[in-house]
Amino acid sequence: MKKPERKRGRLVDNPWFLRALGLAAILAVWQWYFTGGRVNPILGAPPTKVVTAVWSVITGPDYAGAVVSTLELFFVGFFISAVLGIVLGFVIARVRVLDEMFSPYLFALYASPLPALVPIITAVLGFTMRSKLLIVVLLGTFPVLINAQQGAKEVDQTVLEVARSLRASKRRLWIDVILPSSVPFLVVGLRLGAARAMIGTVVAELYTSPQGLGYQITKYGMRFDMDAMFVIVLTFTAMSLILGGMLRLLERRVAPWRIAQ
Repeated sequence: MKKPERKRGRLVDNPWFLRALGLAAILAVWQWYFTGGRVNPILGAPPTKVVTAVWSVITGPDYAGAVVSTLELFFVGFFISAVLGIVLGFVIARVRVLDEMFSPYLFALYASPLPALVPIITAVLGFTMRSKLLIVVLLGTFPVLINAQQGAKEVDQTVLEVARSLRASKRRLWIDVILPSSVPFLVVGLRLGAARAMIGTVVAELYTSPQGLGYQITKYGMRFDMDAMFVIVLTFTAMSLILGGMLRLLERRVAPWRIAQ
């Protein structure tokens, strides 16, 4: 009688089983909600119909080019966001005057609905690559900046004083004390920044671009081709999951103690 209980316990403790169970539950609710006349077929599609549309969409003439365009925009924008966020976060954290001057506004901007600025950005810069990049950078920078700032502030002051008493130069202080101490915060900031930058990429392509996956969503939506539109949405979801996995691997590499926790 006890053996089946141990097997069930091991199964419930398996994270992959739980993830598969969660996915099955989501798909079941999705299928149930979009069938049986609950939703107008013009406004949505169940997963069974979306699956049948996958092959025709991904083999279409525009899909591969749209994926490449979206990835280019995302990675360029996220790289700029990461560099800006880390540099500005460290500088503001270590210069008290700058910290007092700008910190309240940084938190306010982080909490504000930045996509609402898209009409202003396009009015000033037009429907150009610069406007698309600016949207991605605006959304992606602040999570990185705020976490970098917090990481630089959370450095153990005792360790800093010991390093200074040993006549460590400012360069050595940054390399040996401040940067290692900030790594967990930086990893979290990069993960949050990547998620926001992906949202920025979707927003930028939805409203300012005649290319990319965001434009494909608009195109299929205007045709009421919900099956194809959901395929594009799921493409974004898959890209986000892969990116999250890559950043998780980075976290394992540079901050293994966080995984252990």
